[in-house]
Amino acid sequence: MGNLKSKRIFSFFLLLTILFSLGCATIYRQQKKKMNENYYEGIQLYKKGNYAQAKERFETVLSIDPEHTGARQYLIITTEALQKRAQKYYDAGITYKRRGDLENALLQFLEAEKRDPEYKDVKTQIANIRNSNYAQKKYDYYYITAKKQFDKKQYIAAYKSASRAEVFNPDSLELTTLKTRINNQLDNASYPYTSKAEEARKKNKFDTAKTYCNKALKVNPWDEKARNILKDIYRMENLNEMYANGEKAYRTGDLITAYRLFKRVDNEEPGYRNTSNYLSTIKSKLEGNINTYYNNGVAYYEQDNFEAAIAEWDKVLLIDPDHQKAREYRERAVAKLELQKTLR
Repeated sequence: MGNLKSKRIFSFFLLLTILFSLGCATIYRQQKKKMNENYYEGIQLYKKGNYAQAKERFETVLSIDPEHTGARQYLIITTEALQKRAQKYYDAGITYKRRGDLENALLQFLEAEKRDPEYKDVKTQIANIRNSNYAQKKYDYYYITAKKQFDKKQYIAAYKSASRAEVFNPDSLELTTLKTRINNQLDNASYPYTSKAEEARKKNKFDTAKTYCNKALKVNPWDEKARNILKDIYRMENLNEMYANGEKAYRTGDLITAYRLFKRVDNEEPGYRNTSNYLSTIKSKLEGNINTYYNNGVAYYEQDNFEAAIAEWDKVLLIDPDHQKAREYRERAVAKLELQKTLR
């Protein structure tokens, strides 16, 4: 009886161990997928000059794997790029300040803060100007102007004046109240157009929707709904174009290009048209080429042709994101390429 009880206890703990291991393995795969996705998104954002968003992606990668060489390297150069942008605006702010043009100085310091909130003493520069008598006078002038324009039903002009007042005192309750009243009037003016634009978009009548959105933005340049509808239309048009280009590449035998395009479509809109079938078919055809792409990359790497090597390993990782050797080689190539560029 004792042996039976012991066996049951042993079986129970064995089962717990297996379940725990399976759970850990699932979590590991999920984290690894998240890490890879953020890493490649970060690279694309960096190439497009979206440094702030790229930095966030690389920081996410490093929160999962602090030793990720590629992410660490990209984080350094991304941070440097942000600092250079901040420096440009900061230096312009200092120049305006020396000339006594505090309004433009403040605008430049605010732009520098957007790029890098911790850059030098940018927060102090902003606070010093906002706490000055000059700032109070400017705020009063723009606030009073906005109020007069609102009373005359000049809502677009009133919004602009209120926004300029906000630069000098973003915490003013009276200004917040006035901007809310202005926004309500602007929204009332653009609503008839945005509602028609939304209706046309749902019917895939994109040109008609665009026309109504543009009319909405003419009477209310800050209408977020109109901007979002336009953004969604352009997104759908871009999806249609990528899908069509994917089909064209597939028909001409350019399977790597086709796979990349369909992957982008699938990431943007899962389940879009026949994308999943294309991805499955193309992947099965490309899997046999993985070793060729990998070996090509190694050959280019040994010739110090790092860009060509990276391009080959990108093909490998496109087909098999878990190909560890290609990933490790690629990270080394990226680091060497950046070093190579600094020595030119």
